[in-house]
Amino acid sequence: MKTKNSFHSFKAPLLAGLLAGPILAFNAMAIDNVWSPIDTFSNPDGSQYAYFNDANNWSLGEVPTYTNPGDGTAERVIINGTLGLPGDYVACVITNDTGSLNQLIMGDNGSSGGGTLVVTNGANVSFGVGSGQWTGVGFPNGPSTLYIGPGCTFTCGSHLWVGQGTNNGNPAEGTVVVDGGTLSIPNGQLGVGWNGSGGTNELIVTNGGSVYLQQWAAPTLGEPGNASLGILNIADYQSKVVITNVNDNDFTQLEASGQLIAYGGLGKITVTHNPVAGTTTLGAIAPTNATTPFFSVQPSNAVVSPGGNASFTAQASNVGVNYQWFFDGNPLGDGNGISGSHTATLTITGVTPAEVGVYSVVATNSSVPSQFTSSLQASLSTTAISLYPVITILGVPGNTYVTSYSTTVNGTYIPFSTNTINSFAPFYLVDTNTPLAITRFYQTVQQ
Repeated sequence: MKTKNSFHSFKAPLLAGLLAGPILAFNAMAIDNVWSPIDTFSNPDGSQYAYFNDANNWSLGEVPTYTNPGDGTAERVIINGTLGLPGDYVACVITNDTGSLNQLIMGDNGSSGGGTLVVTNGANVSFGVGSGQWTGVGFPNGPSTLYIGPGCTFTCGSHLWVGQGTNNGNPAEGTVVVDGGTLSIPNGQLGVGWNGSGGTNELIVTNGGSVYLQQWAAPTLGEPGNASLGILNIADYQSKVVITNVNDNDFTQLEASGQLIAYGGLGKITVTHNPVAGTTTLGAIAPTNATTPFFSVQPSNAVVSPGGNASFTAQASNVGVNYQWFFDGNPLGDGNGISGSHTATLTITGVTPAEVGVYSVVATNSSVPSQFTSSLQASLSTTAISLYPVITILGVPGNTYVTSYSTTVNGTYIPFSTNTINSFAPFYLVDTNTPLAITRFYQTVQQ
């Protein structure tokens, strides 16, 4: 066995601590390339690892590659936990971009689980993107851990099932850690303990990590009452989960059940919906203490005339803070009529319909950035009296009259309204296309 003194990006202590949906049939793929490491290394704590990009570590004697699923040569990547010293797994470490691979399943070998897969060194990894296959971590058996390190990306072509399904009655457990990296599921479901016979399954987003989901379903963190429990922990204020095609549906219920948590259950989850982008963003607020900003002045609603100026003021006075104003959940910057976006007072000059909406501000402790507070929301709306020309037609009942307009007295007249008179009473025609200062001249003739 080869040894090394250290593997700085492996984060063995974190992984060692972590190791303490629907049941789908495996896809009929022609070839399984099974993790069978020979060239192994040891961390200072004795845990073992080997490199993904080493042909000696695979049952087929080759590093997994993408092949056409339809030609009978597609590879399915299998990582099981039956290797290494007793009670220890040999972690599979990816340090280079993999390209698009077919399918990953961690844990298809009885109760031995699926071990650990580490994505590090800024690697970009994708499974099932070209073939539309789902990815399993602890599926159907755990324990299994997927670790996505800083600057790394992991993209699933279809669903990501974490710790669900059973074999021989053993609970399946899975853990996914997004540690400063990015997990993306653009075309399928996320299931963390979607179903199964028991166990706790986790998705941990930390150190500014990001998760992008195409959708959210009631059992994304396990259907209420399921034996398998799913937990989503947004562990710091810089991390986020962005979901499309969903509004605030069952997030409150998940918070109450302890399945959607911030800072390991000590903080508070934030839910921000952007109706323009069609996204909902889940974030985290750190536990409050003496360094947490407190708003002594909250912004108030504003109503102005079109083209007028509006301002919102908020004040956090217990600690030194930095301000960031938001419009409909999106951060603002100065310019195009906006000023003071990073001060206590936000000013909007020359208000147009595009500025009508909801404003709020976040105050962040200038010395302890993890401590911040969001203000109450305040709305900006406009009001105005619109004056429109009224043309009076005195005609003969039963006759039809055509009304035209021109921008000059002797110019070309353009028809814009045809009306049949039903009585001798005056008929009033309102031209709603000419508000306020627009000038038009009118003529009405019998058709």
